[in-house]
Amino acid sequence: MFPWQDILAVILSRTLAMYLDPTFWTILALVIFQYWQMQKSQKRMFGVHSYSIKQQVFMAAAYGMIGGIIGSLLLMMFGVTLNQLGLNYIWPVAIVLMMINMRFLCFAYAGGLVAVSNVLFGWPVVNVPQVLALVAILHITESILIAISRRYGAIPLILKRETGQLVGAFNLQNFWPLPLVLLTAMAVPTNDLPSGIIKMPEWWPVIPSGLQLSEGQRWIYATMPVVAALGYADIAVASSPHKRRMQSAFHLGIYSVILLVLAILAARFEWVKIFAALASPLGHEYLIQRDNQREMAAPPRFVPPEIGVMVLDTIYETPARAAGLQPGDIITRLNDTGIRRPQDLSTALLNVPEECWMEFERDGQMLRQKVKFKSGKTLGVILVPNGNEESYAEMNTERVGIFDWVKRKFKR
Repeated sequence: MFPWQDILAVILSRTLAMYLDPTFWTILALVIFQYWQMQKSQKRMFGVHSYSIKQQVFMAAAYGMIGGIIGSLLLMMFGVTLNQLGLNYIWPVAIVLMMINMRFLCFAYAGGLVAVSNVLFGWPVVNVPQVLALVAILHITESILIAISRRYGAIPLILKRETGQLVGAFNLQNFWPLPLVLLTAMAVPTNDLPSGIIKMPEWWPVIPSGLQLSEGQRWIYATMPVVAALGYADIAVASSPHKRRMQSAFHLGIYSVILLVLAILAARFEWVKIFAALASPLGHEYLIQRDNQREMAAPPRFVPPEIGVMVLDTIYETPARAAGLQPGDIITRLNDTGIRRPQDLSTALLNVPEECWMEFERDGQMLRQKVKFKSGKTLGVILVPNGNEESYAEMNTERVGIFDWVKRKFKR
């Protein structure tokens, strides 16, 4: 049986220690900067912001810890070690790809290309199954974090489509500092084993390191703390932020599990390596292109309704947020005033008491909720655009893929 409790205890102690590592705080500072930039952009577009930077950063650190524990457990369970991962090759490739497009800063592309190079040319010297297992496990971790993030990291915006129509949308962005605990294999004399080692089952590791032992030696594994980072970027136009996240998480999870199975098979069958290596970048690119095209082609969700006013988002610490209003809700009545258009909502707020009832429609169902005003008569909602807004983002439906980039370069 796999020693879950002992391994988890090691991971937890090493994870907590990483919160004293300057590298962790450097990455967290970058996360703070990203959310500050996003908040500035939102304030420029709407005049208000819908979230607290302090809360976002706290959530990033908390989710990062959850992701680090999950990722470390999976990496240890499958026996992924630092010895032949080739991170000194993967990172430079990732940086070069980032110069093509920011979204290519992903181990699915860089790790896949390094693995393909190893299979075809024998260089660089890396353990292909372990590289692909690392990519798969990081994406499994990312899919879990995307699924549990819900409202966190969903930033409303006004989007101009190619038709000229202004619609409401959400920029879904998350950044997670990830404290990982990785294994490194060390050869020691068989009769000179250190005390306190954790005994692993006979079937472990699932993906062998491929390193050769000298006679009279055996492998032991030490833990090495590594601070990494995960990021997620998407856009919700036709779907609610939560639904879009769940779709992305589900599809990314399927891709990750398939890649992990291919990595395990590649460790046993040499001929599987090339297919597994190609599946890493090609599968990821197909997933991105397919999901984006479906979202952009579908009818937009956040547009003015025939009757009532639709909520795009609510502002942090306001009556609307406290009342539980969600993106896509249609307000039809406030106190005794029927709401048919935005002007009606403004009029109703002038004479509203400190406590009143609000009626709204959510997914075809009429709901009623009490609203309490603490100071002033501000409800705290960002409404979907009515079409005459001056500040908006342009929607680009052009495919941005590595294959398109290569094609353009060769045409010059």
